[in-house]
Amino acid sequence: MQKIILLVLVVSMLFACRKSDRDQDKTIKTSQDYATAQSMSQDVFKMVHQAAMSSQGIVANPLTSATTLFGCDTIIVDTTTNPMWLKIQFNTDCANNGVIRNGEIKAQFTSKYDMLGTTAKISFNNYYHNGYYFEGVLNYSFTSNTNNQPIFVMIANDFRIDEGRKNRAIYFSTNQNFTIESGATTADFTDDTYKITGTATGRAFAGNSFSASTDGLTQLGNCNWVSSGTALVTPEKLAVRTLDFGSGCDNIGTVLLYGATYEVTFP
Repeated sequence: MQKIILLVLVVSMLFACRKSDRDQDKTIKTSQDYATAQSMSQDVFKMVHQAAMSSQGIVANPLTSATTLFGCDTIIVDTTTNPMWLKIQFNTDCANNGVIRNGEIKAQFTSKYDMLGTTAKISFNNYYHNGYYFEGVLNYSFTSNTNNQPIFVMIANDFRIDEGRKNRAIYFSTNQNFTIESGATTADFTDDTYKITGTATGRAFAGNSFSASTDGLTQLGNCNWVSSGTALVTPEKLAVRTLDFGSGCDNIGTVLLYGATYEVTFP
């Protein structure tokens, strides 16, 4: 009888741990995972944008001419196929400002990238960002350009970021506007300022669902992470958290929950 009781207690404890991990995120983990997906998807857009605007034929009016972004990668372009495409191939452990990249990013274009209405379909081939593996597709459409401030709409469905351990992945779906608020007409991409607005849904590493919204995140052209702004993150059936990305170029933010502030970091 004692053995049966002990077995029941052990099973109950294991079930409780799983339930806690998946369904009772009382602090910061879901916000941290959303921040990771948001920064990484924006980083992909930024790299493809810079590569496209440096490639004659992919755009009608390139801002510059380059075959590399960081000096440890190669931009490869094919404008003879339909759809035309470019690839960013990273050398082994290509390092830039605290991020190590490996693998390949490919973007296919329905028309020249700097023409209104063009959509870029971005996919990944064995691509890693600081050890996190990417799967799925990101779509960016060039929808408007007022006062030299281009707006792109990002639509993603179950873009996947894998941590490398079994069943540990973020799933990220989004419909967001990316506005280049400054620097869009200069050849120096480091002076670009990107503003992100819109909504997202997904599933965190622990398996719980979440939704998020923001009316203004900022990323700088010379920064690998979202640089400033706030987002409201709501894990399923739990209270809203306020995620603040801070005010500088780093991978540190804070989460406000029930009056308490927690620090978070993301890759």
